[in-house]
Amino acid sequence: MANNIATVAQSLDGVGLFTRIGRSDIESLLTCLGARATRLGKGAALVRTGDKADRFWVVLSGKLNVAQYDIQGRRTIVKCVESGSLVGAAQSLAGVPAFMFDVEVEEDAEILALRTSRILAPCENACSFHAKIVRNLMSVFAAKTLDLNRKIDILSRRTTADKLLAYLHGVAAERHVAEFDIPFDRQGLADYLCVERSALSAEMSRLAKNGVLAFHKNHFALTGRRH
Repeated sequence: MANNIATVAQSLDGVGLFTRIGRSDIESLLTCLGARATRLGKGAALVRTGDKADRFWVVLSGKLNVAQYDIQGRRTIVKCVESGSLVGAAQSLAGVPAFMFDVEVEEDAEILALRTSRILAPCENACSFHAKIVRNLMSVFAAKTLDLNRKIDILSRRTTADKLLAYLHGVAAERHVAEFDIPFDRQGLADYLCVERSALSAEMSRLAKNGVLAFHKNHFALTGRRH
């Protein structure tokens, strides 16, 4: 567990929430916010639907899935959260009493918990970095809005193949490459696209046969051919 503030501050380099905040200020900020770091193993639950929304988290390492379950227990992956990203910030800062999703550890993770009240309440020491972190939150939420719009666009596609290709082309455009890894295994990808795994596997095989894409496990290559 990374309890040392200096060690945790170092691991926050490049995290959007702490942009333009110096290392020494980050250390002071973490103390002021009562930040706590912890490790969770694969399969653990960070959040369950109904948990009190009084904090949010920064992912220091590892991978988590934000998911929702219907009454029949079927899972939909809302998004995959990797190192440097926030979890639970929108709902906790919106003032809702409880989280409306689950967060499950996909790969062993280290996370940093921040209490919402410590961010929203004025700092008694009038620390300049409090204003900076609020501005950074606005930028983070703007990026989350773009991600949500992208997810809506993907799910609006009528067929499994169209959903898959919309997602893959989005990843390719974001990274400026035609060959890449995705953060999902086959079941996770099906849950993210809201399709049956068997239907997804069939469409992937068909698209590969037609030369539209190539894949191995979670590694994909797009050829540019139409399906």
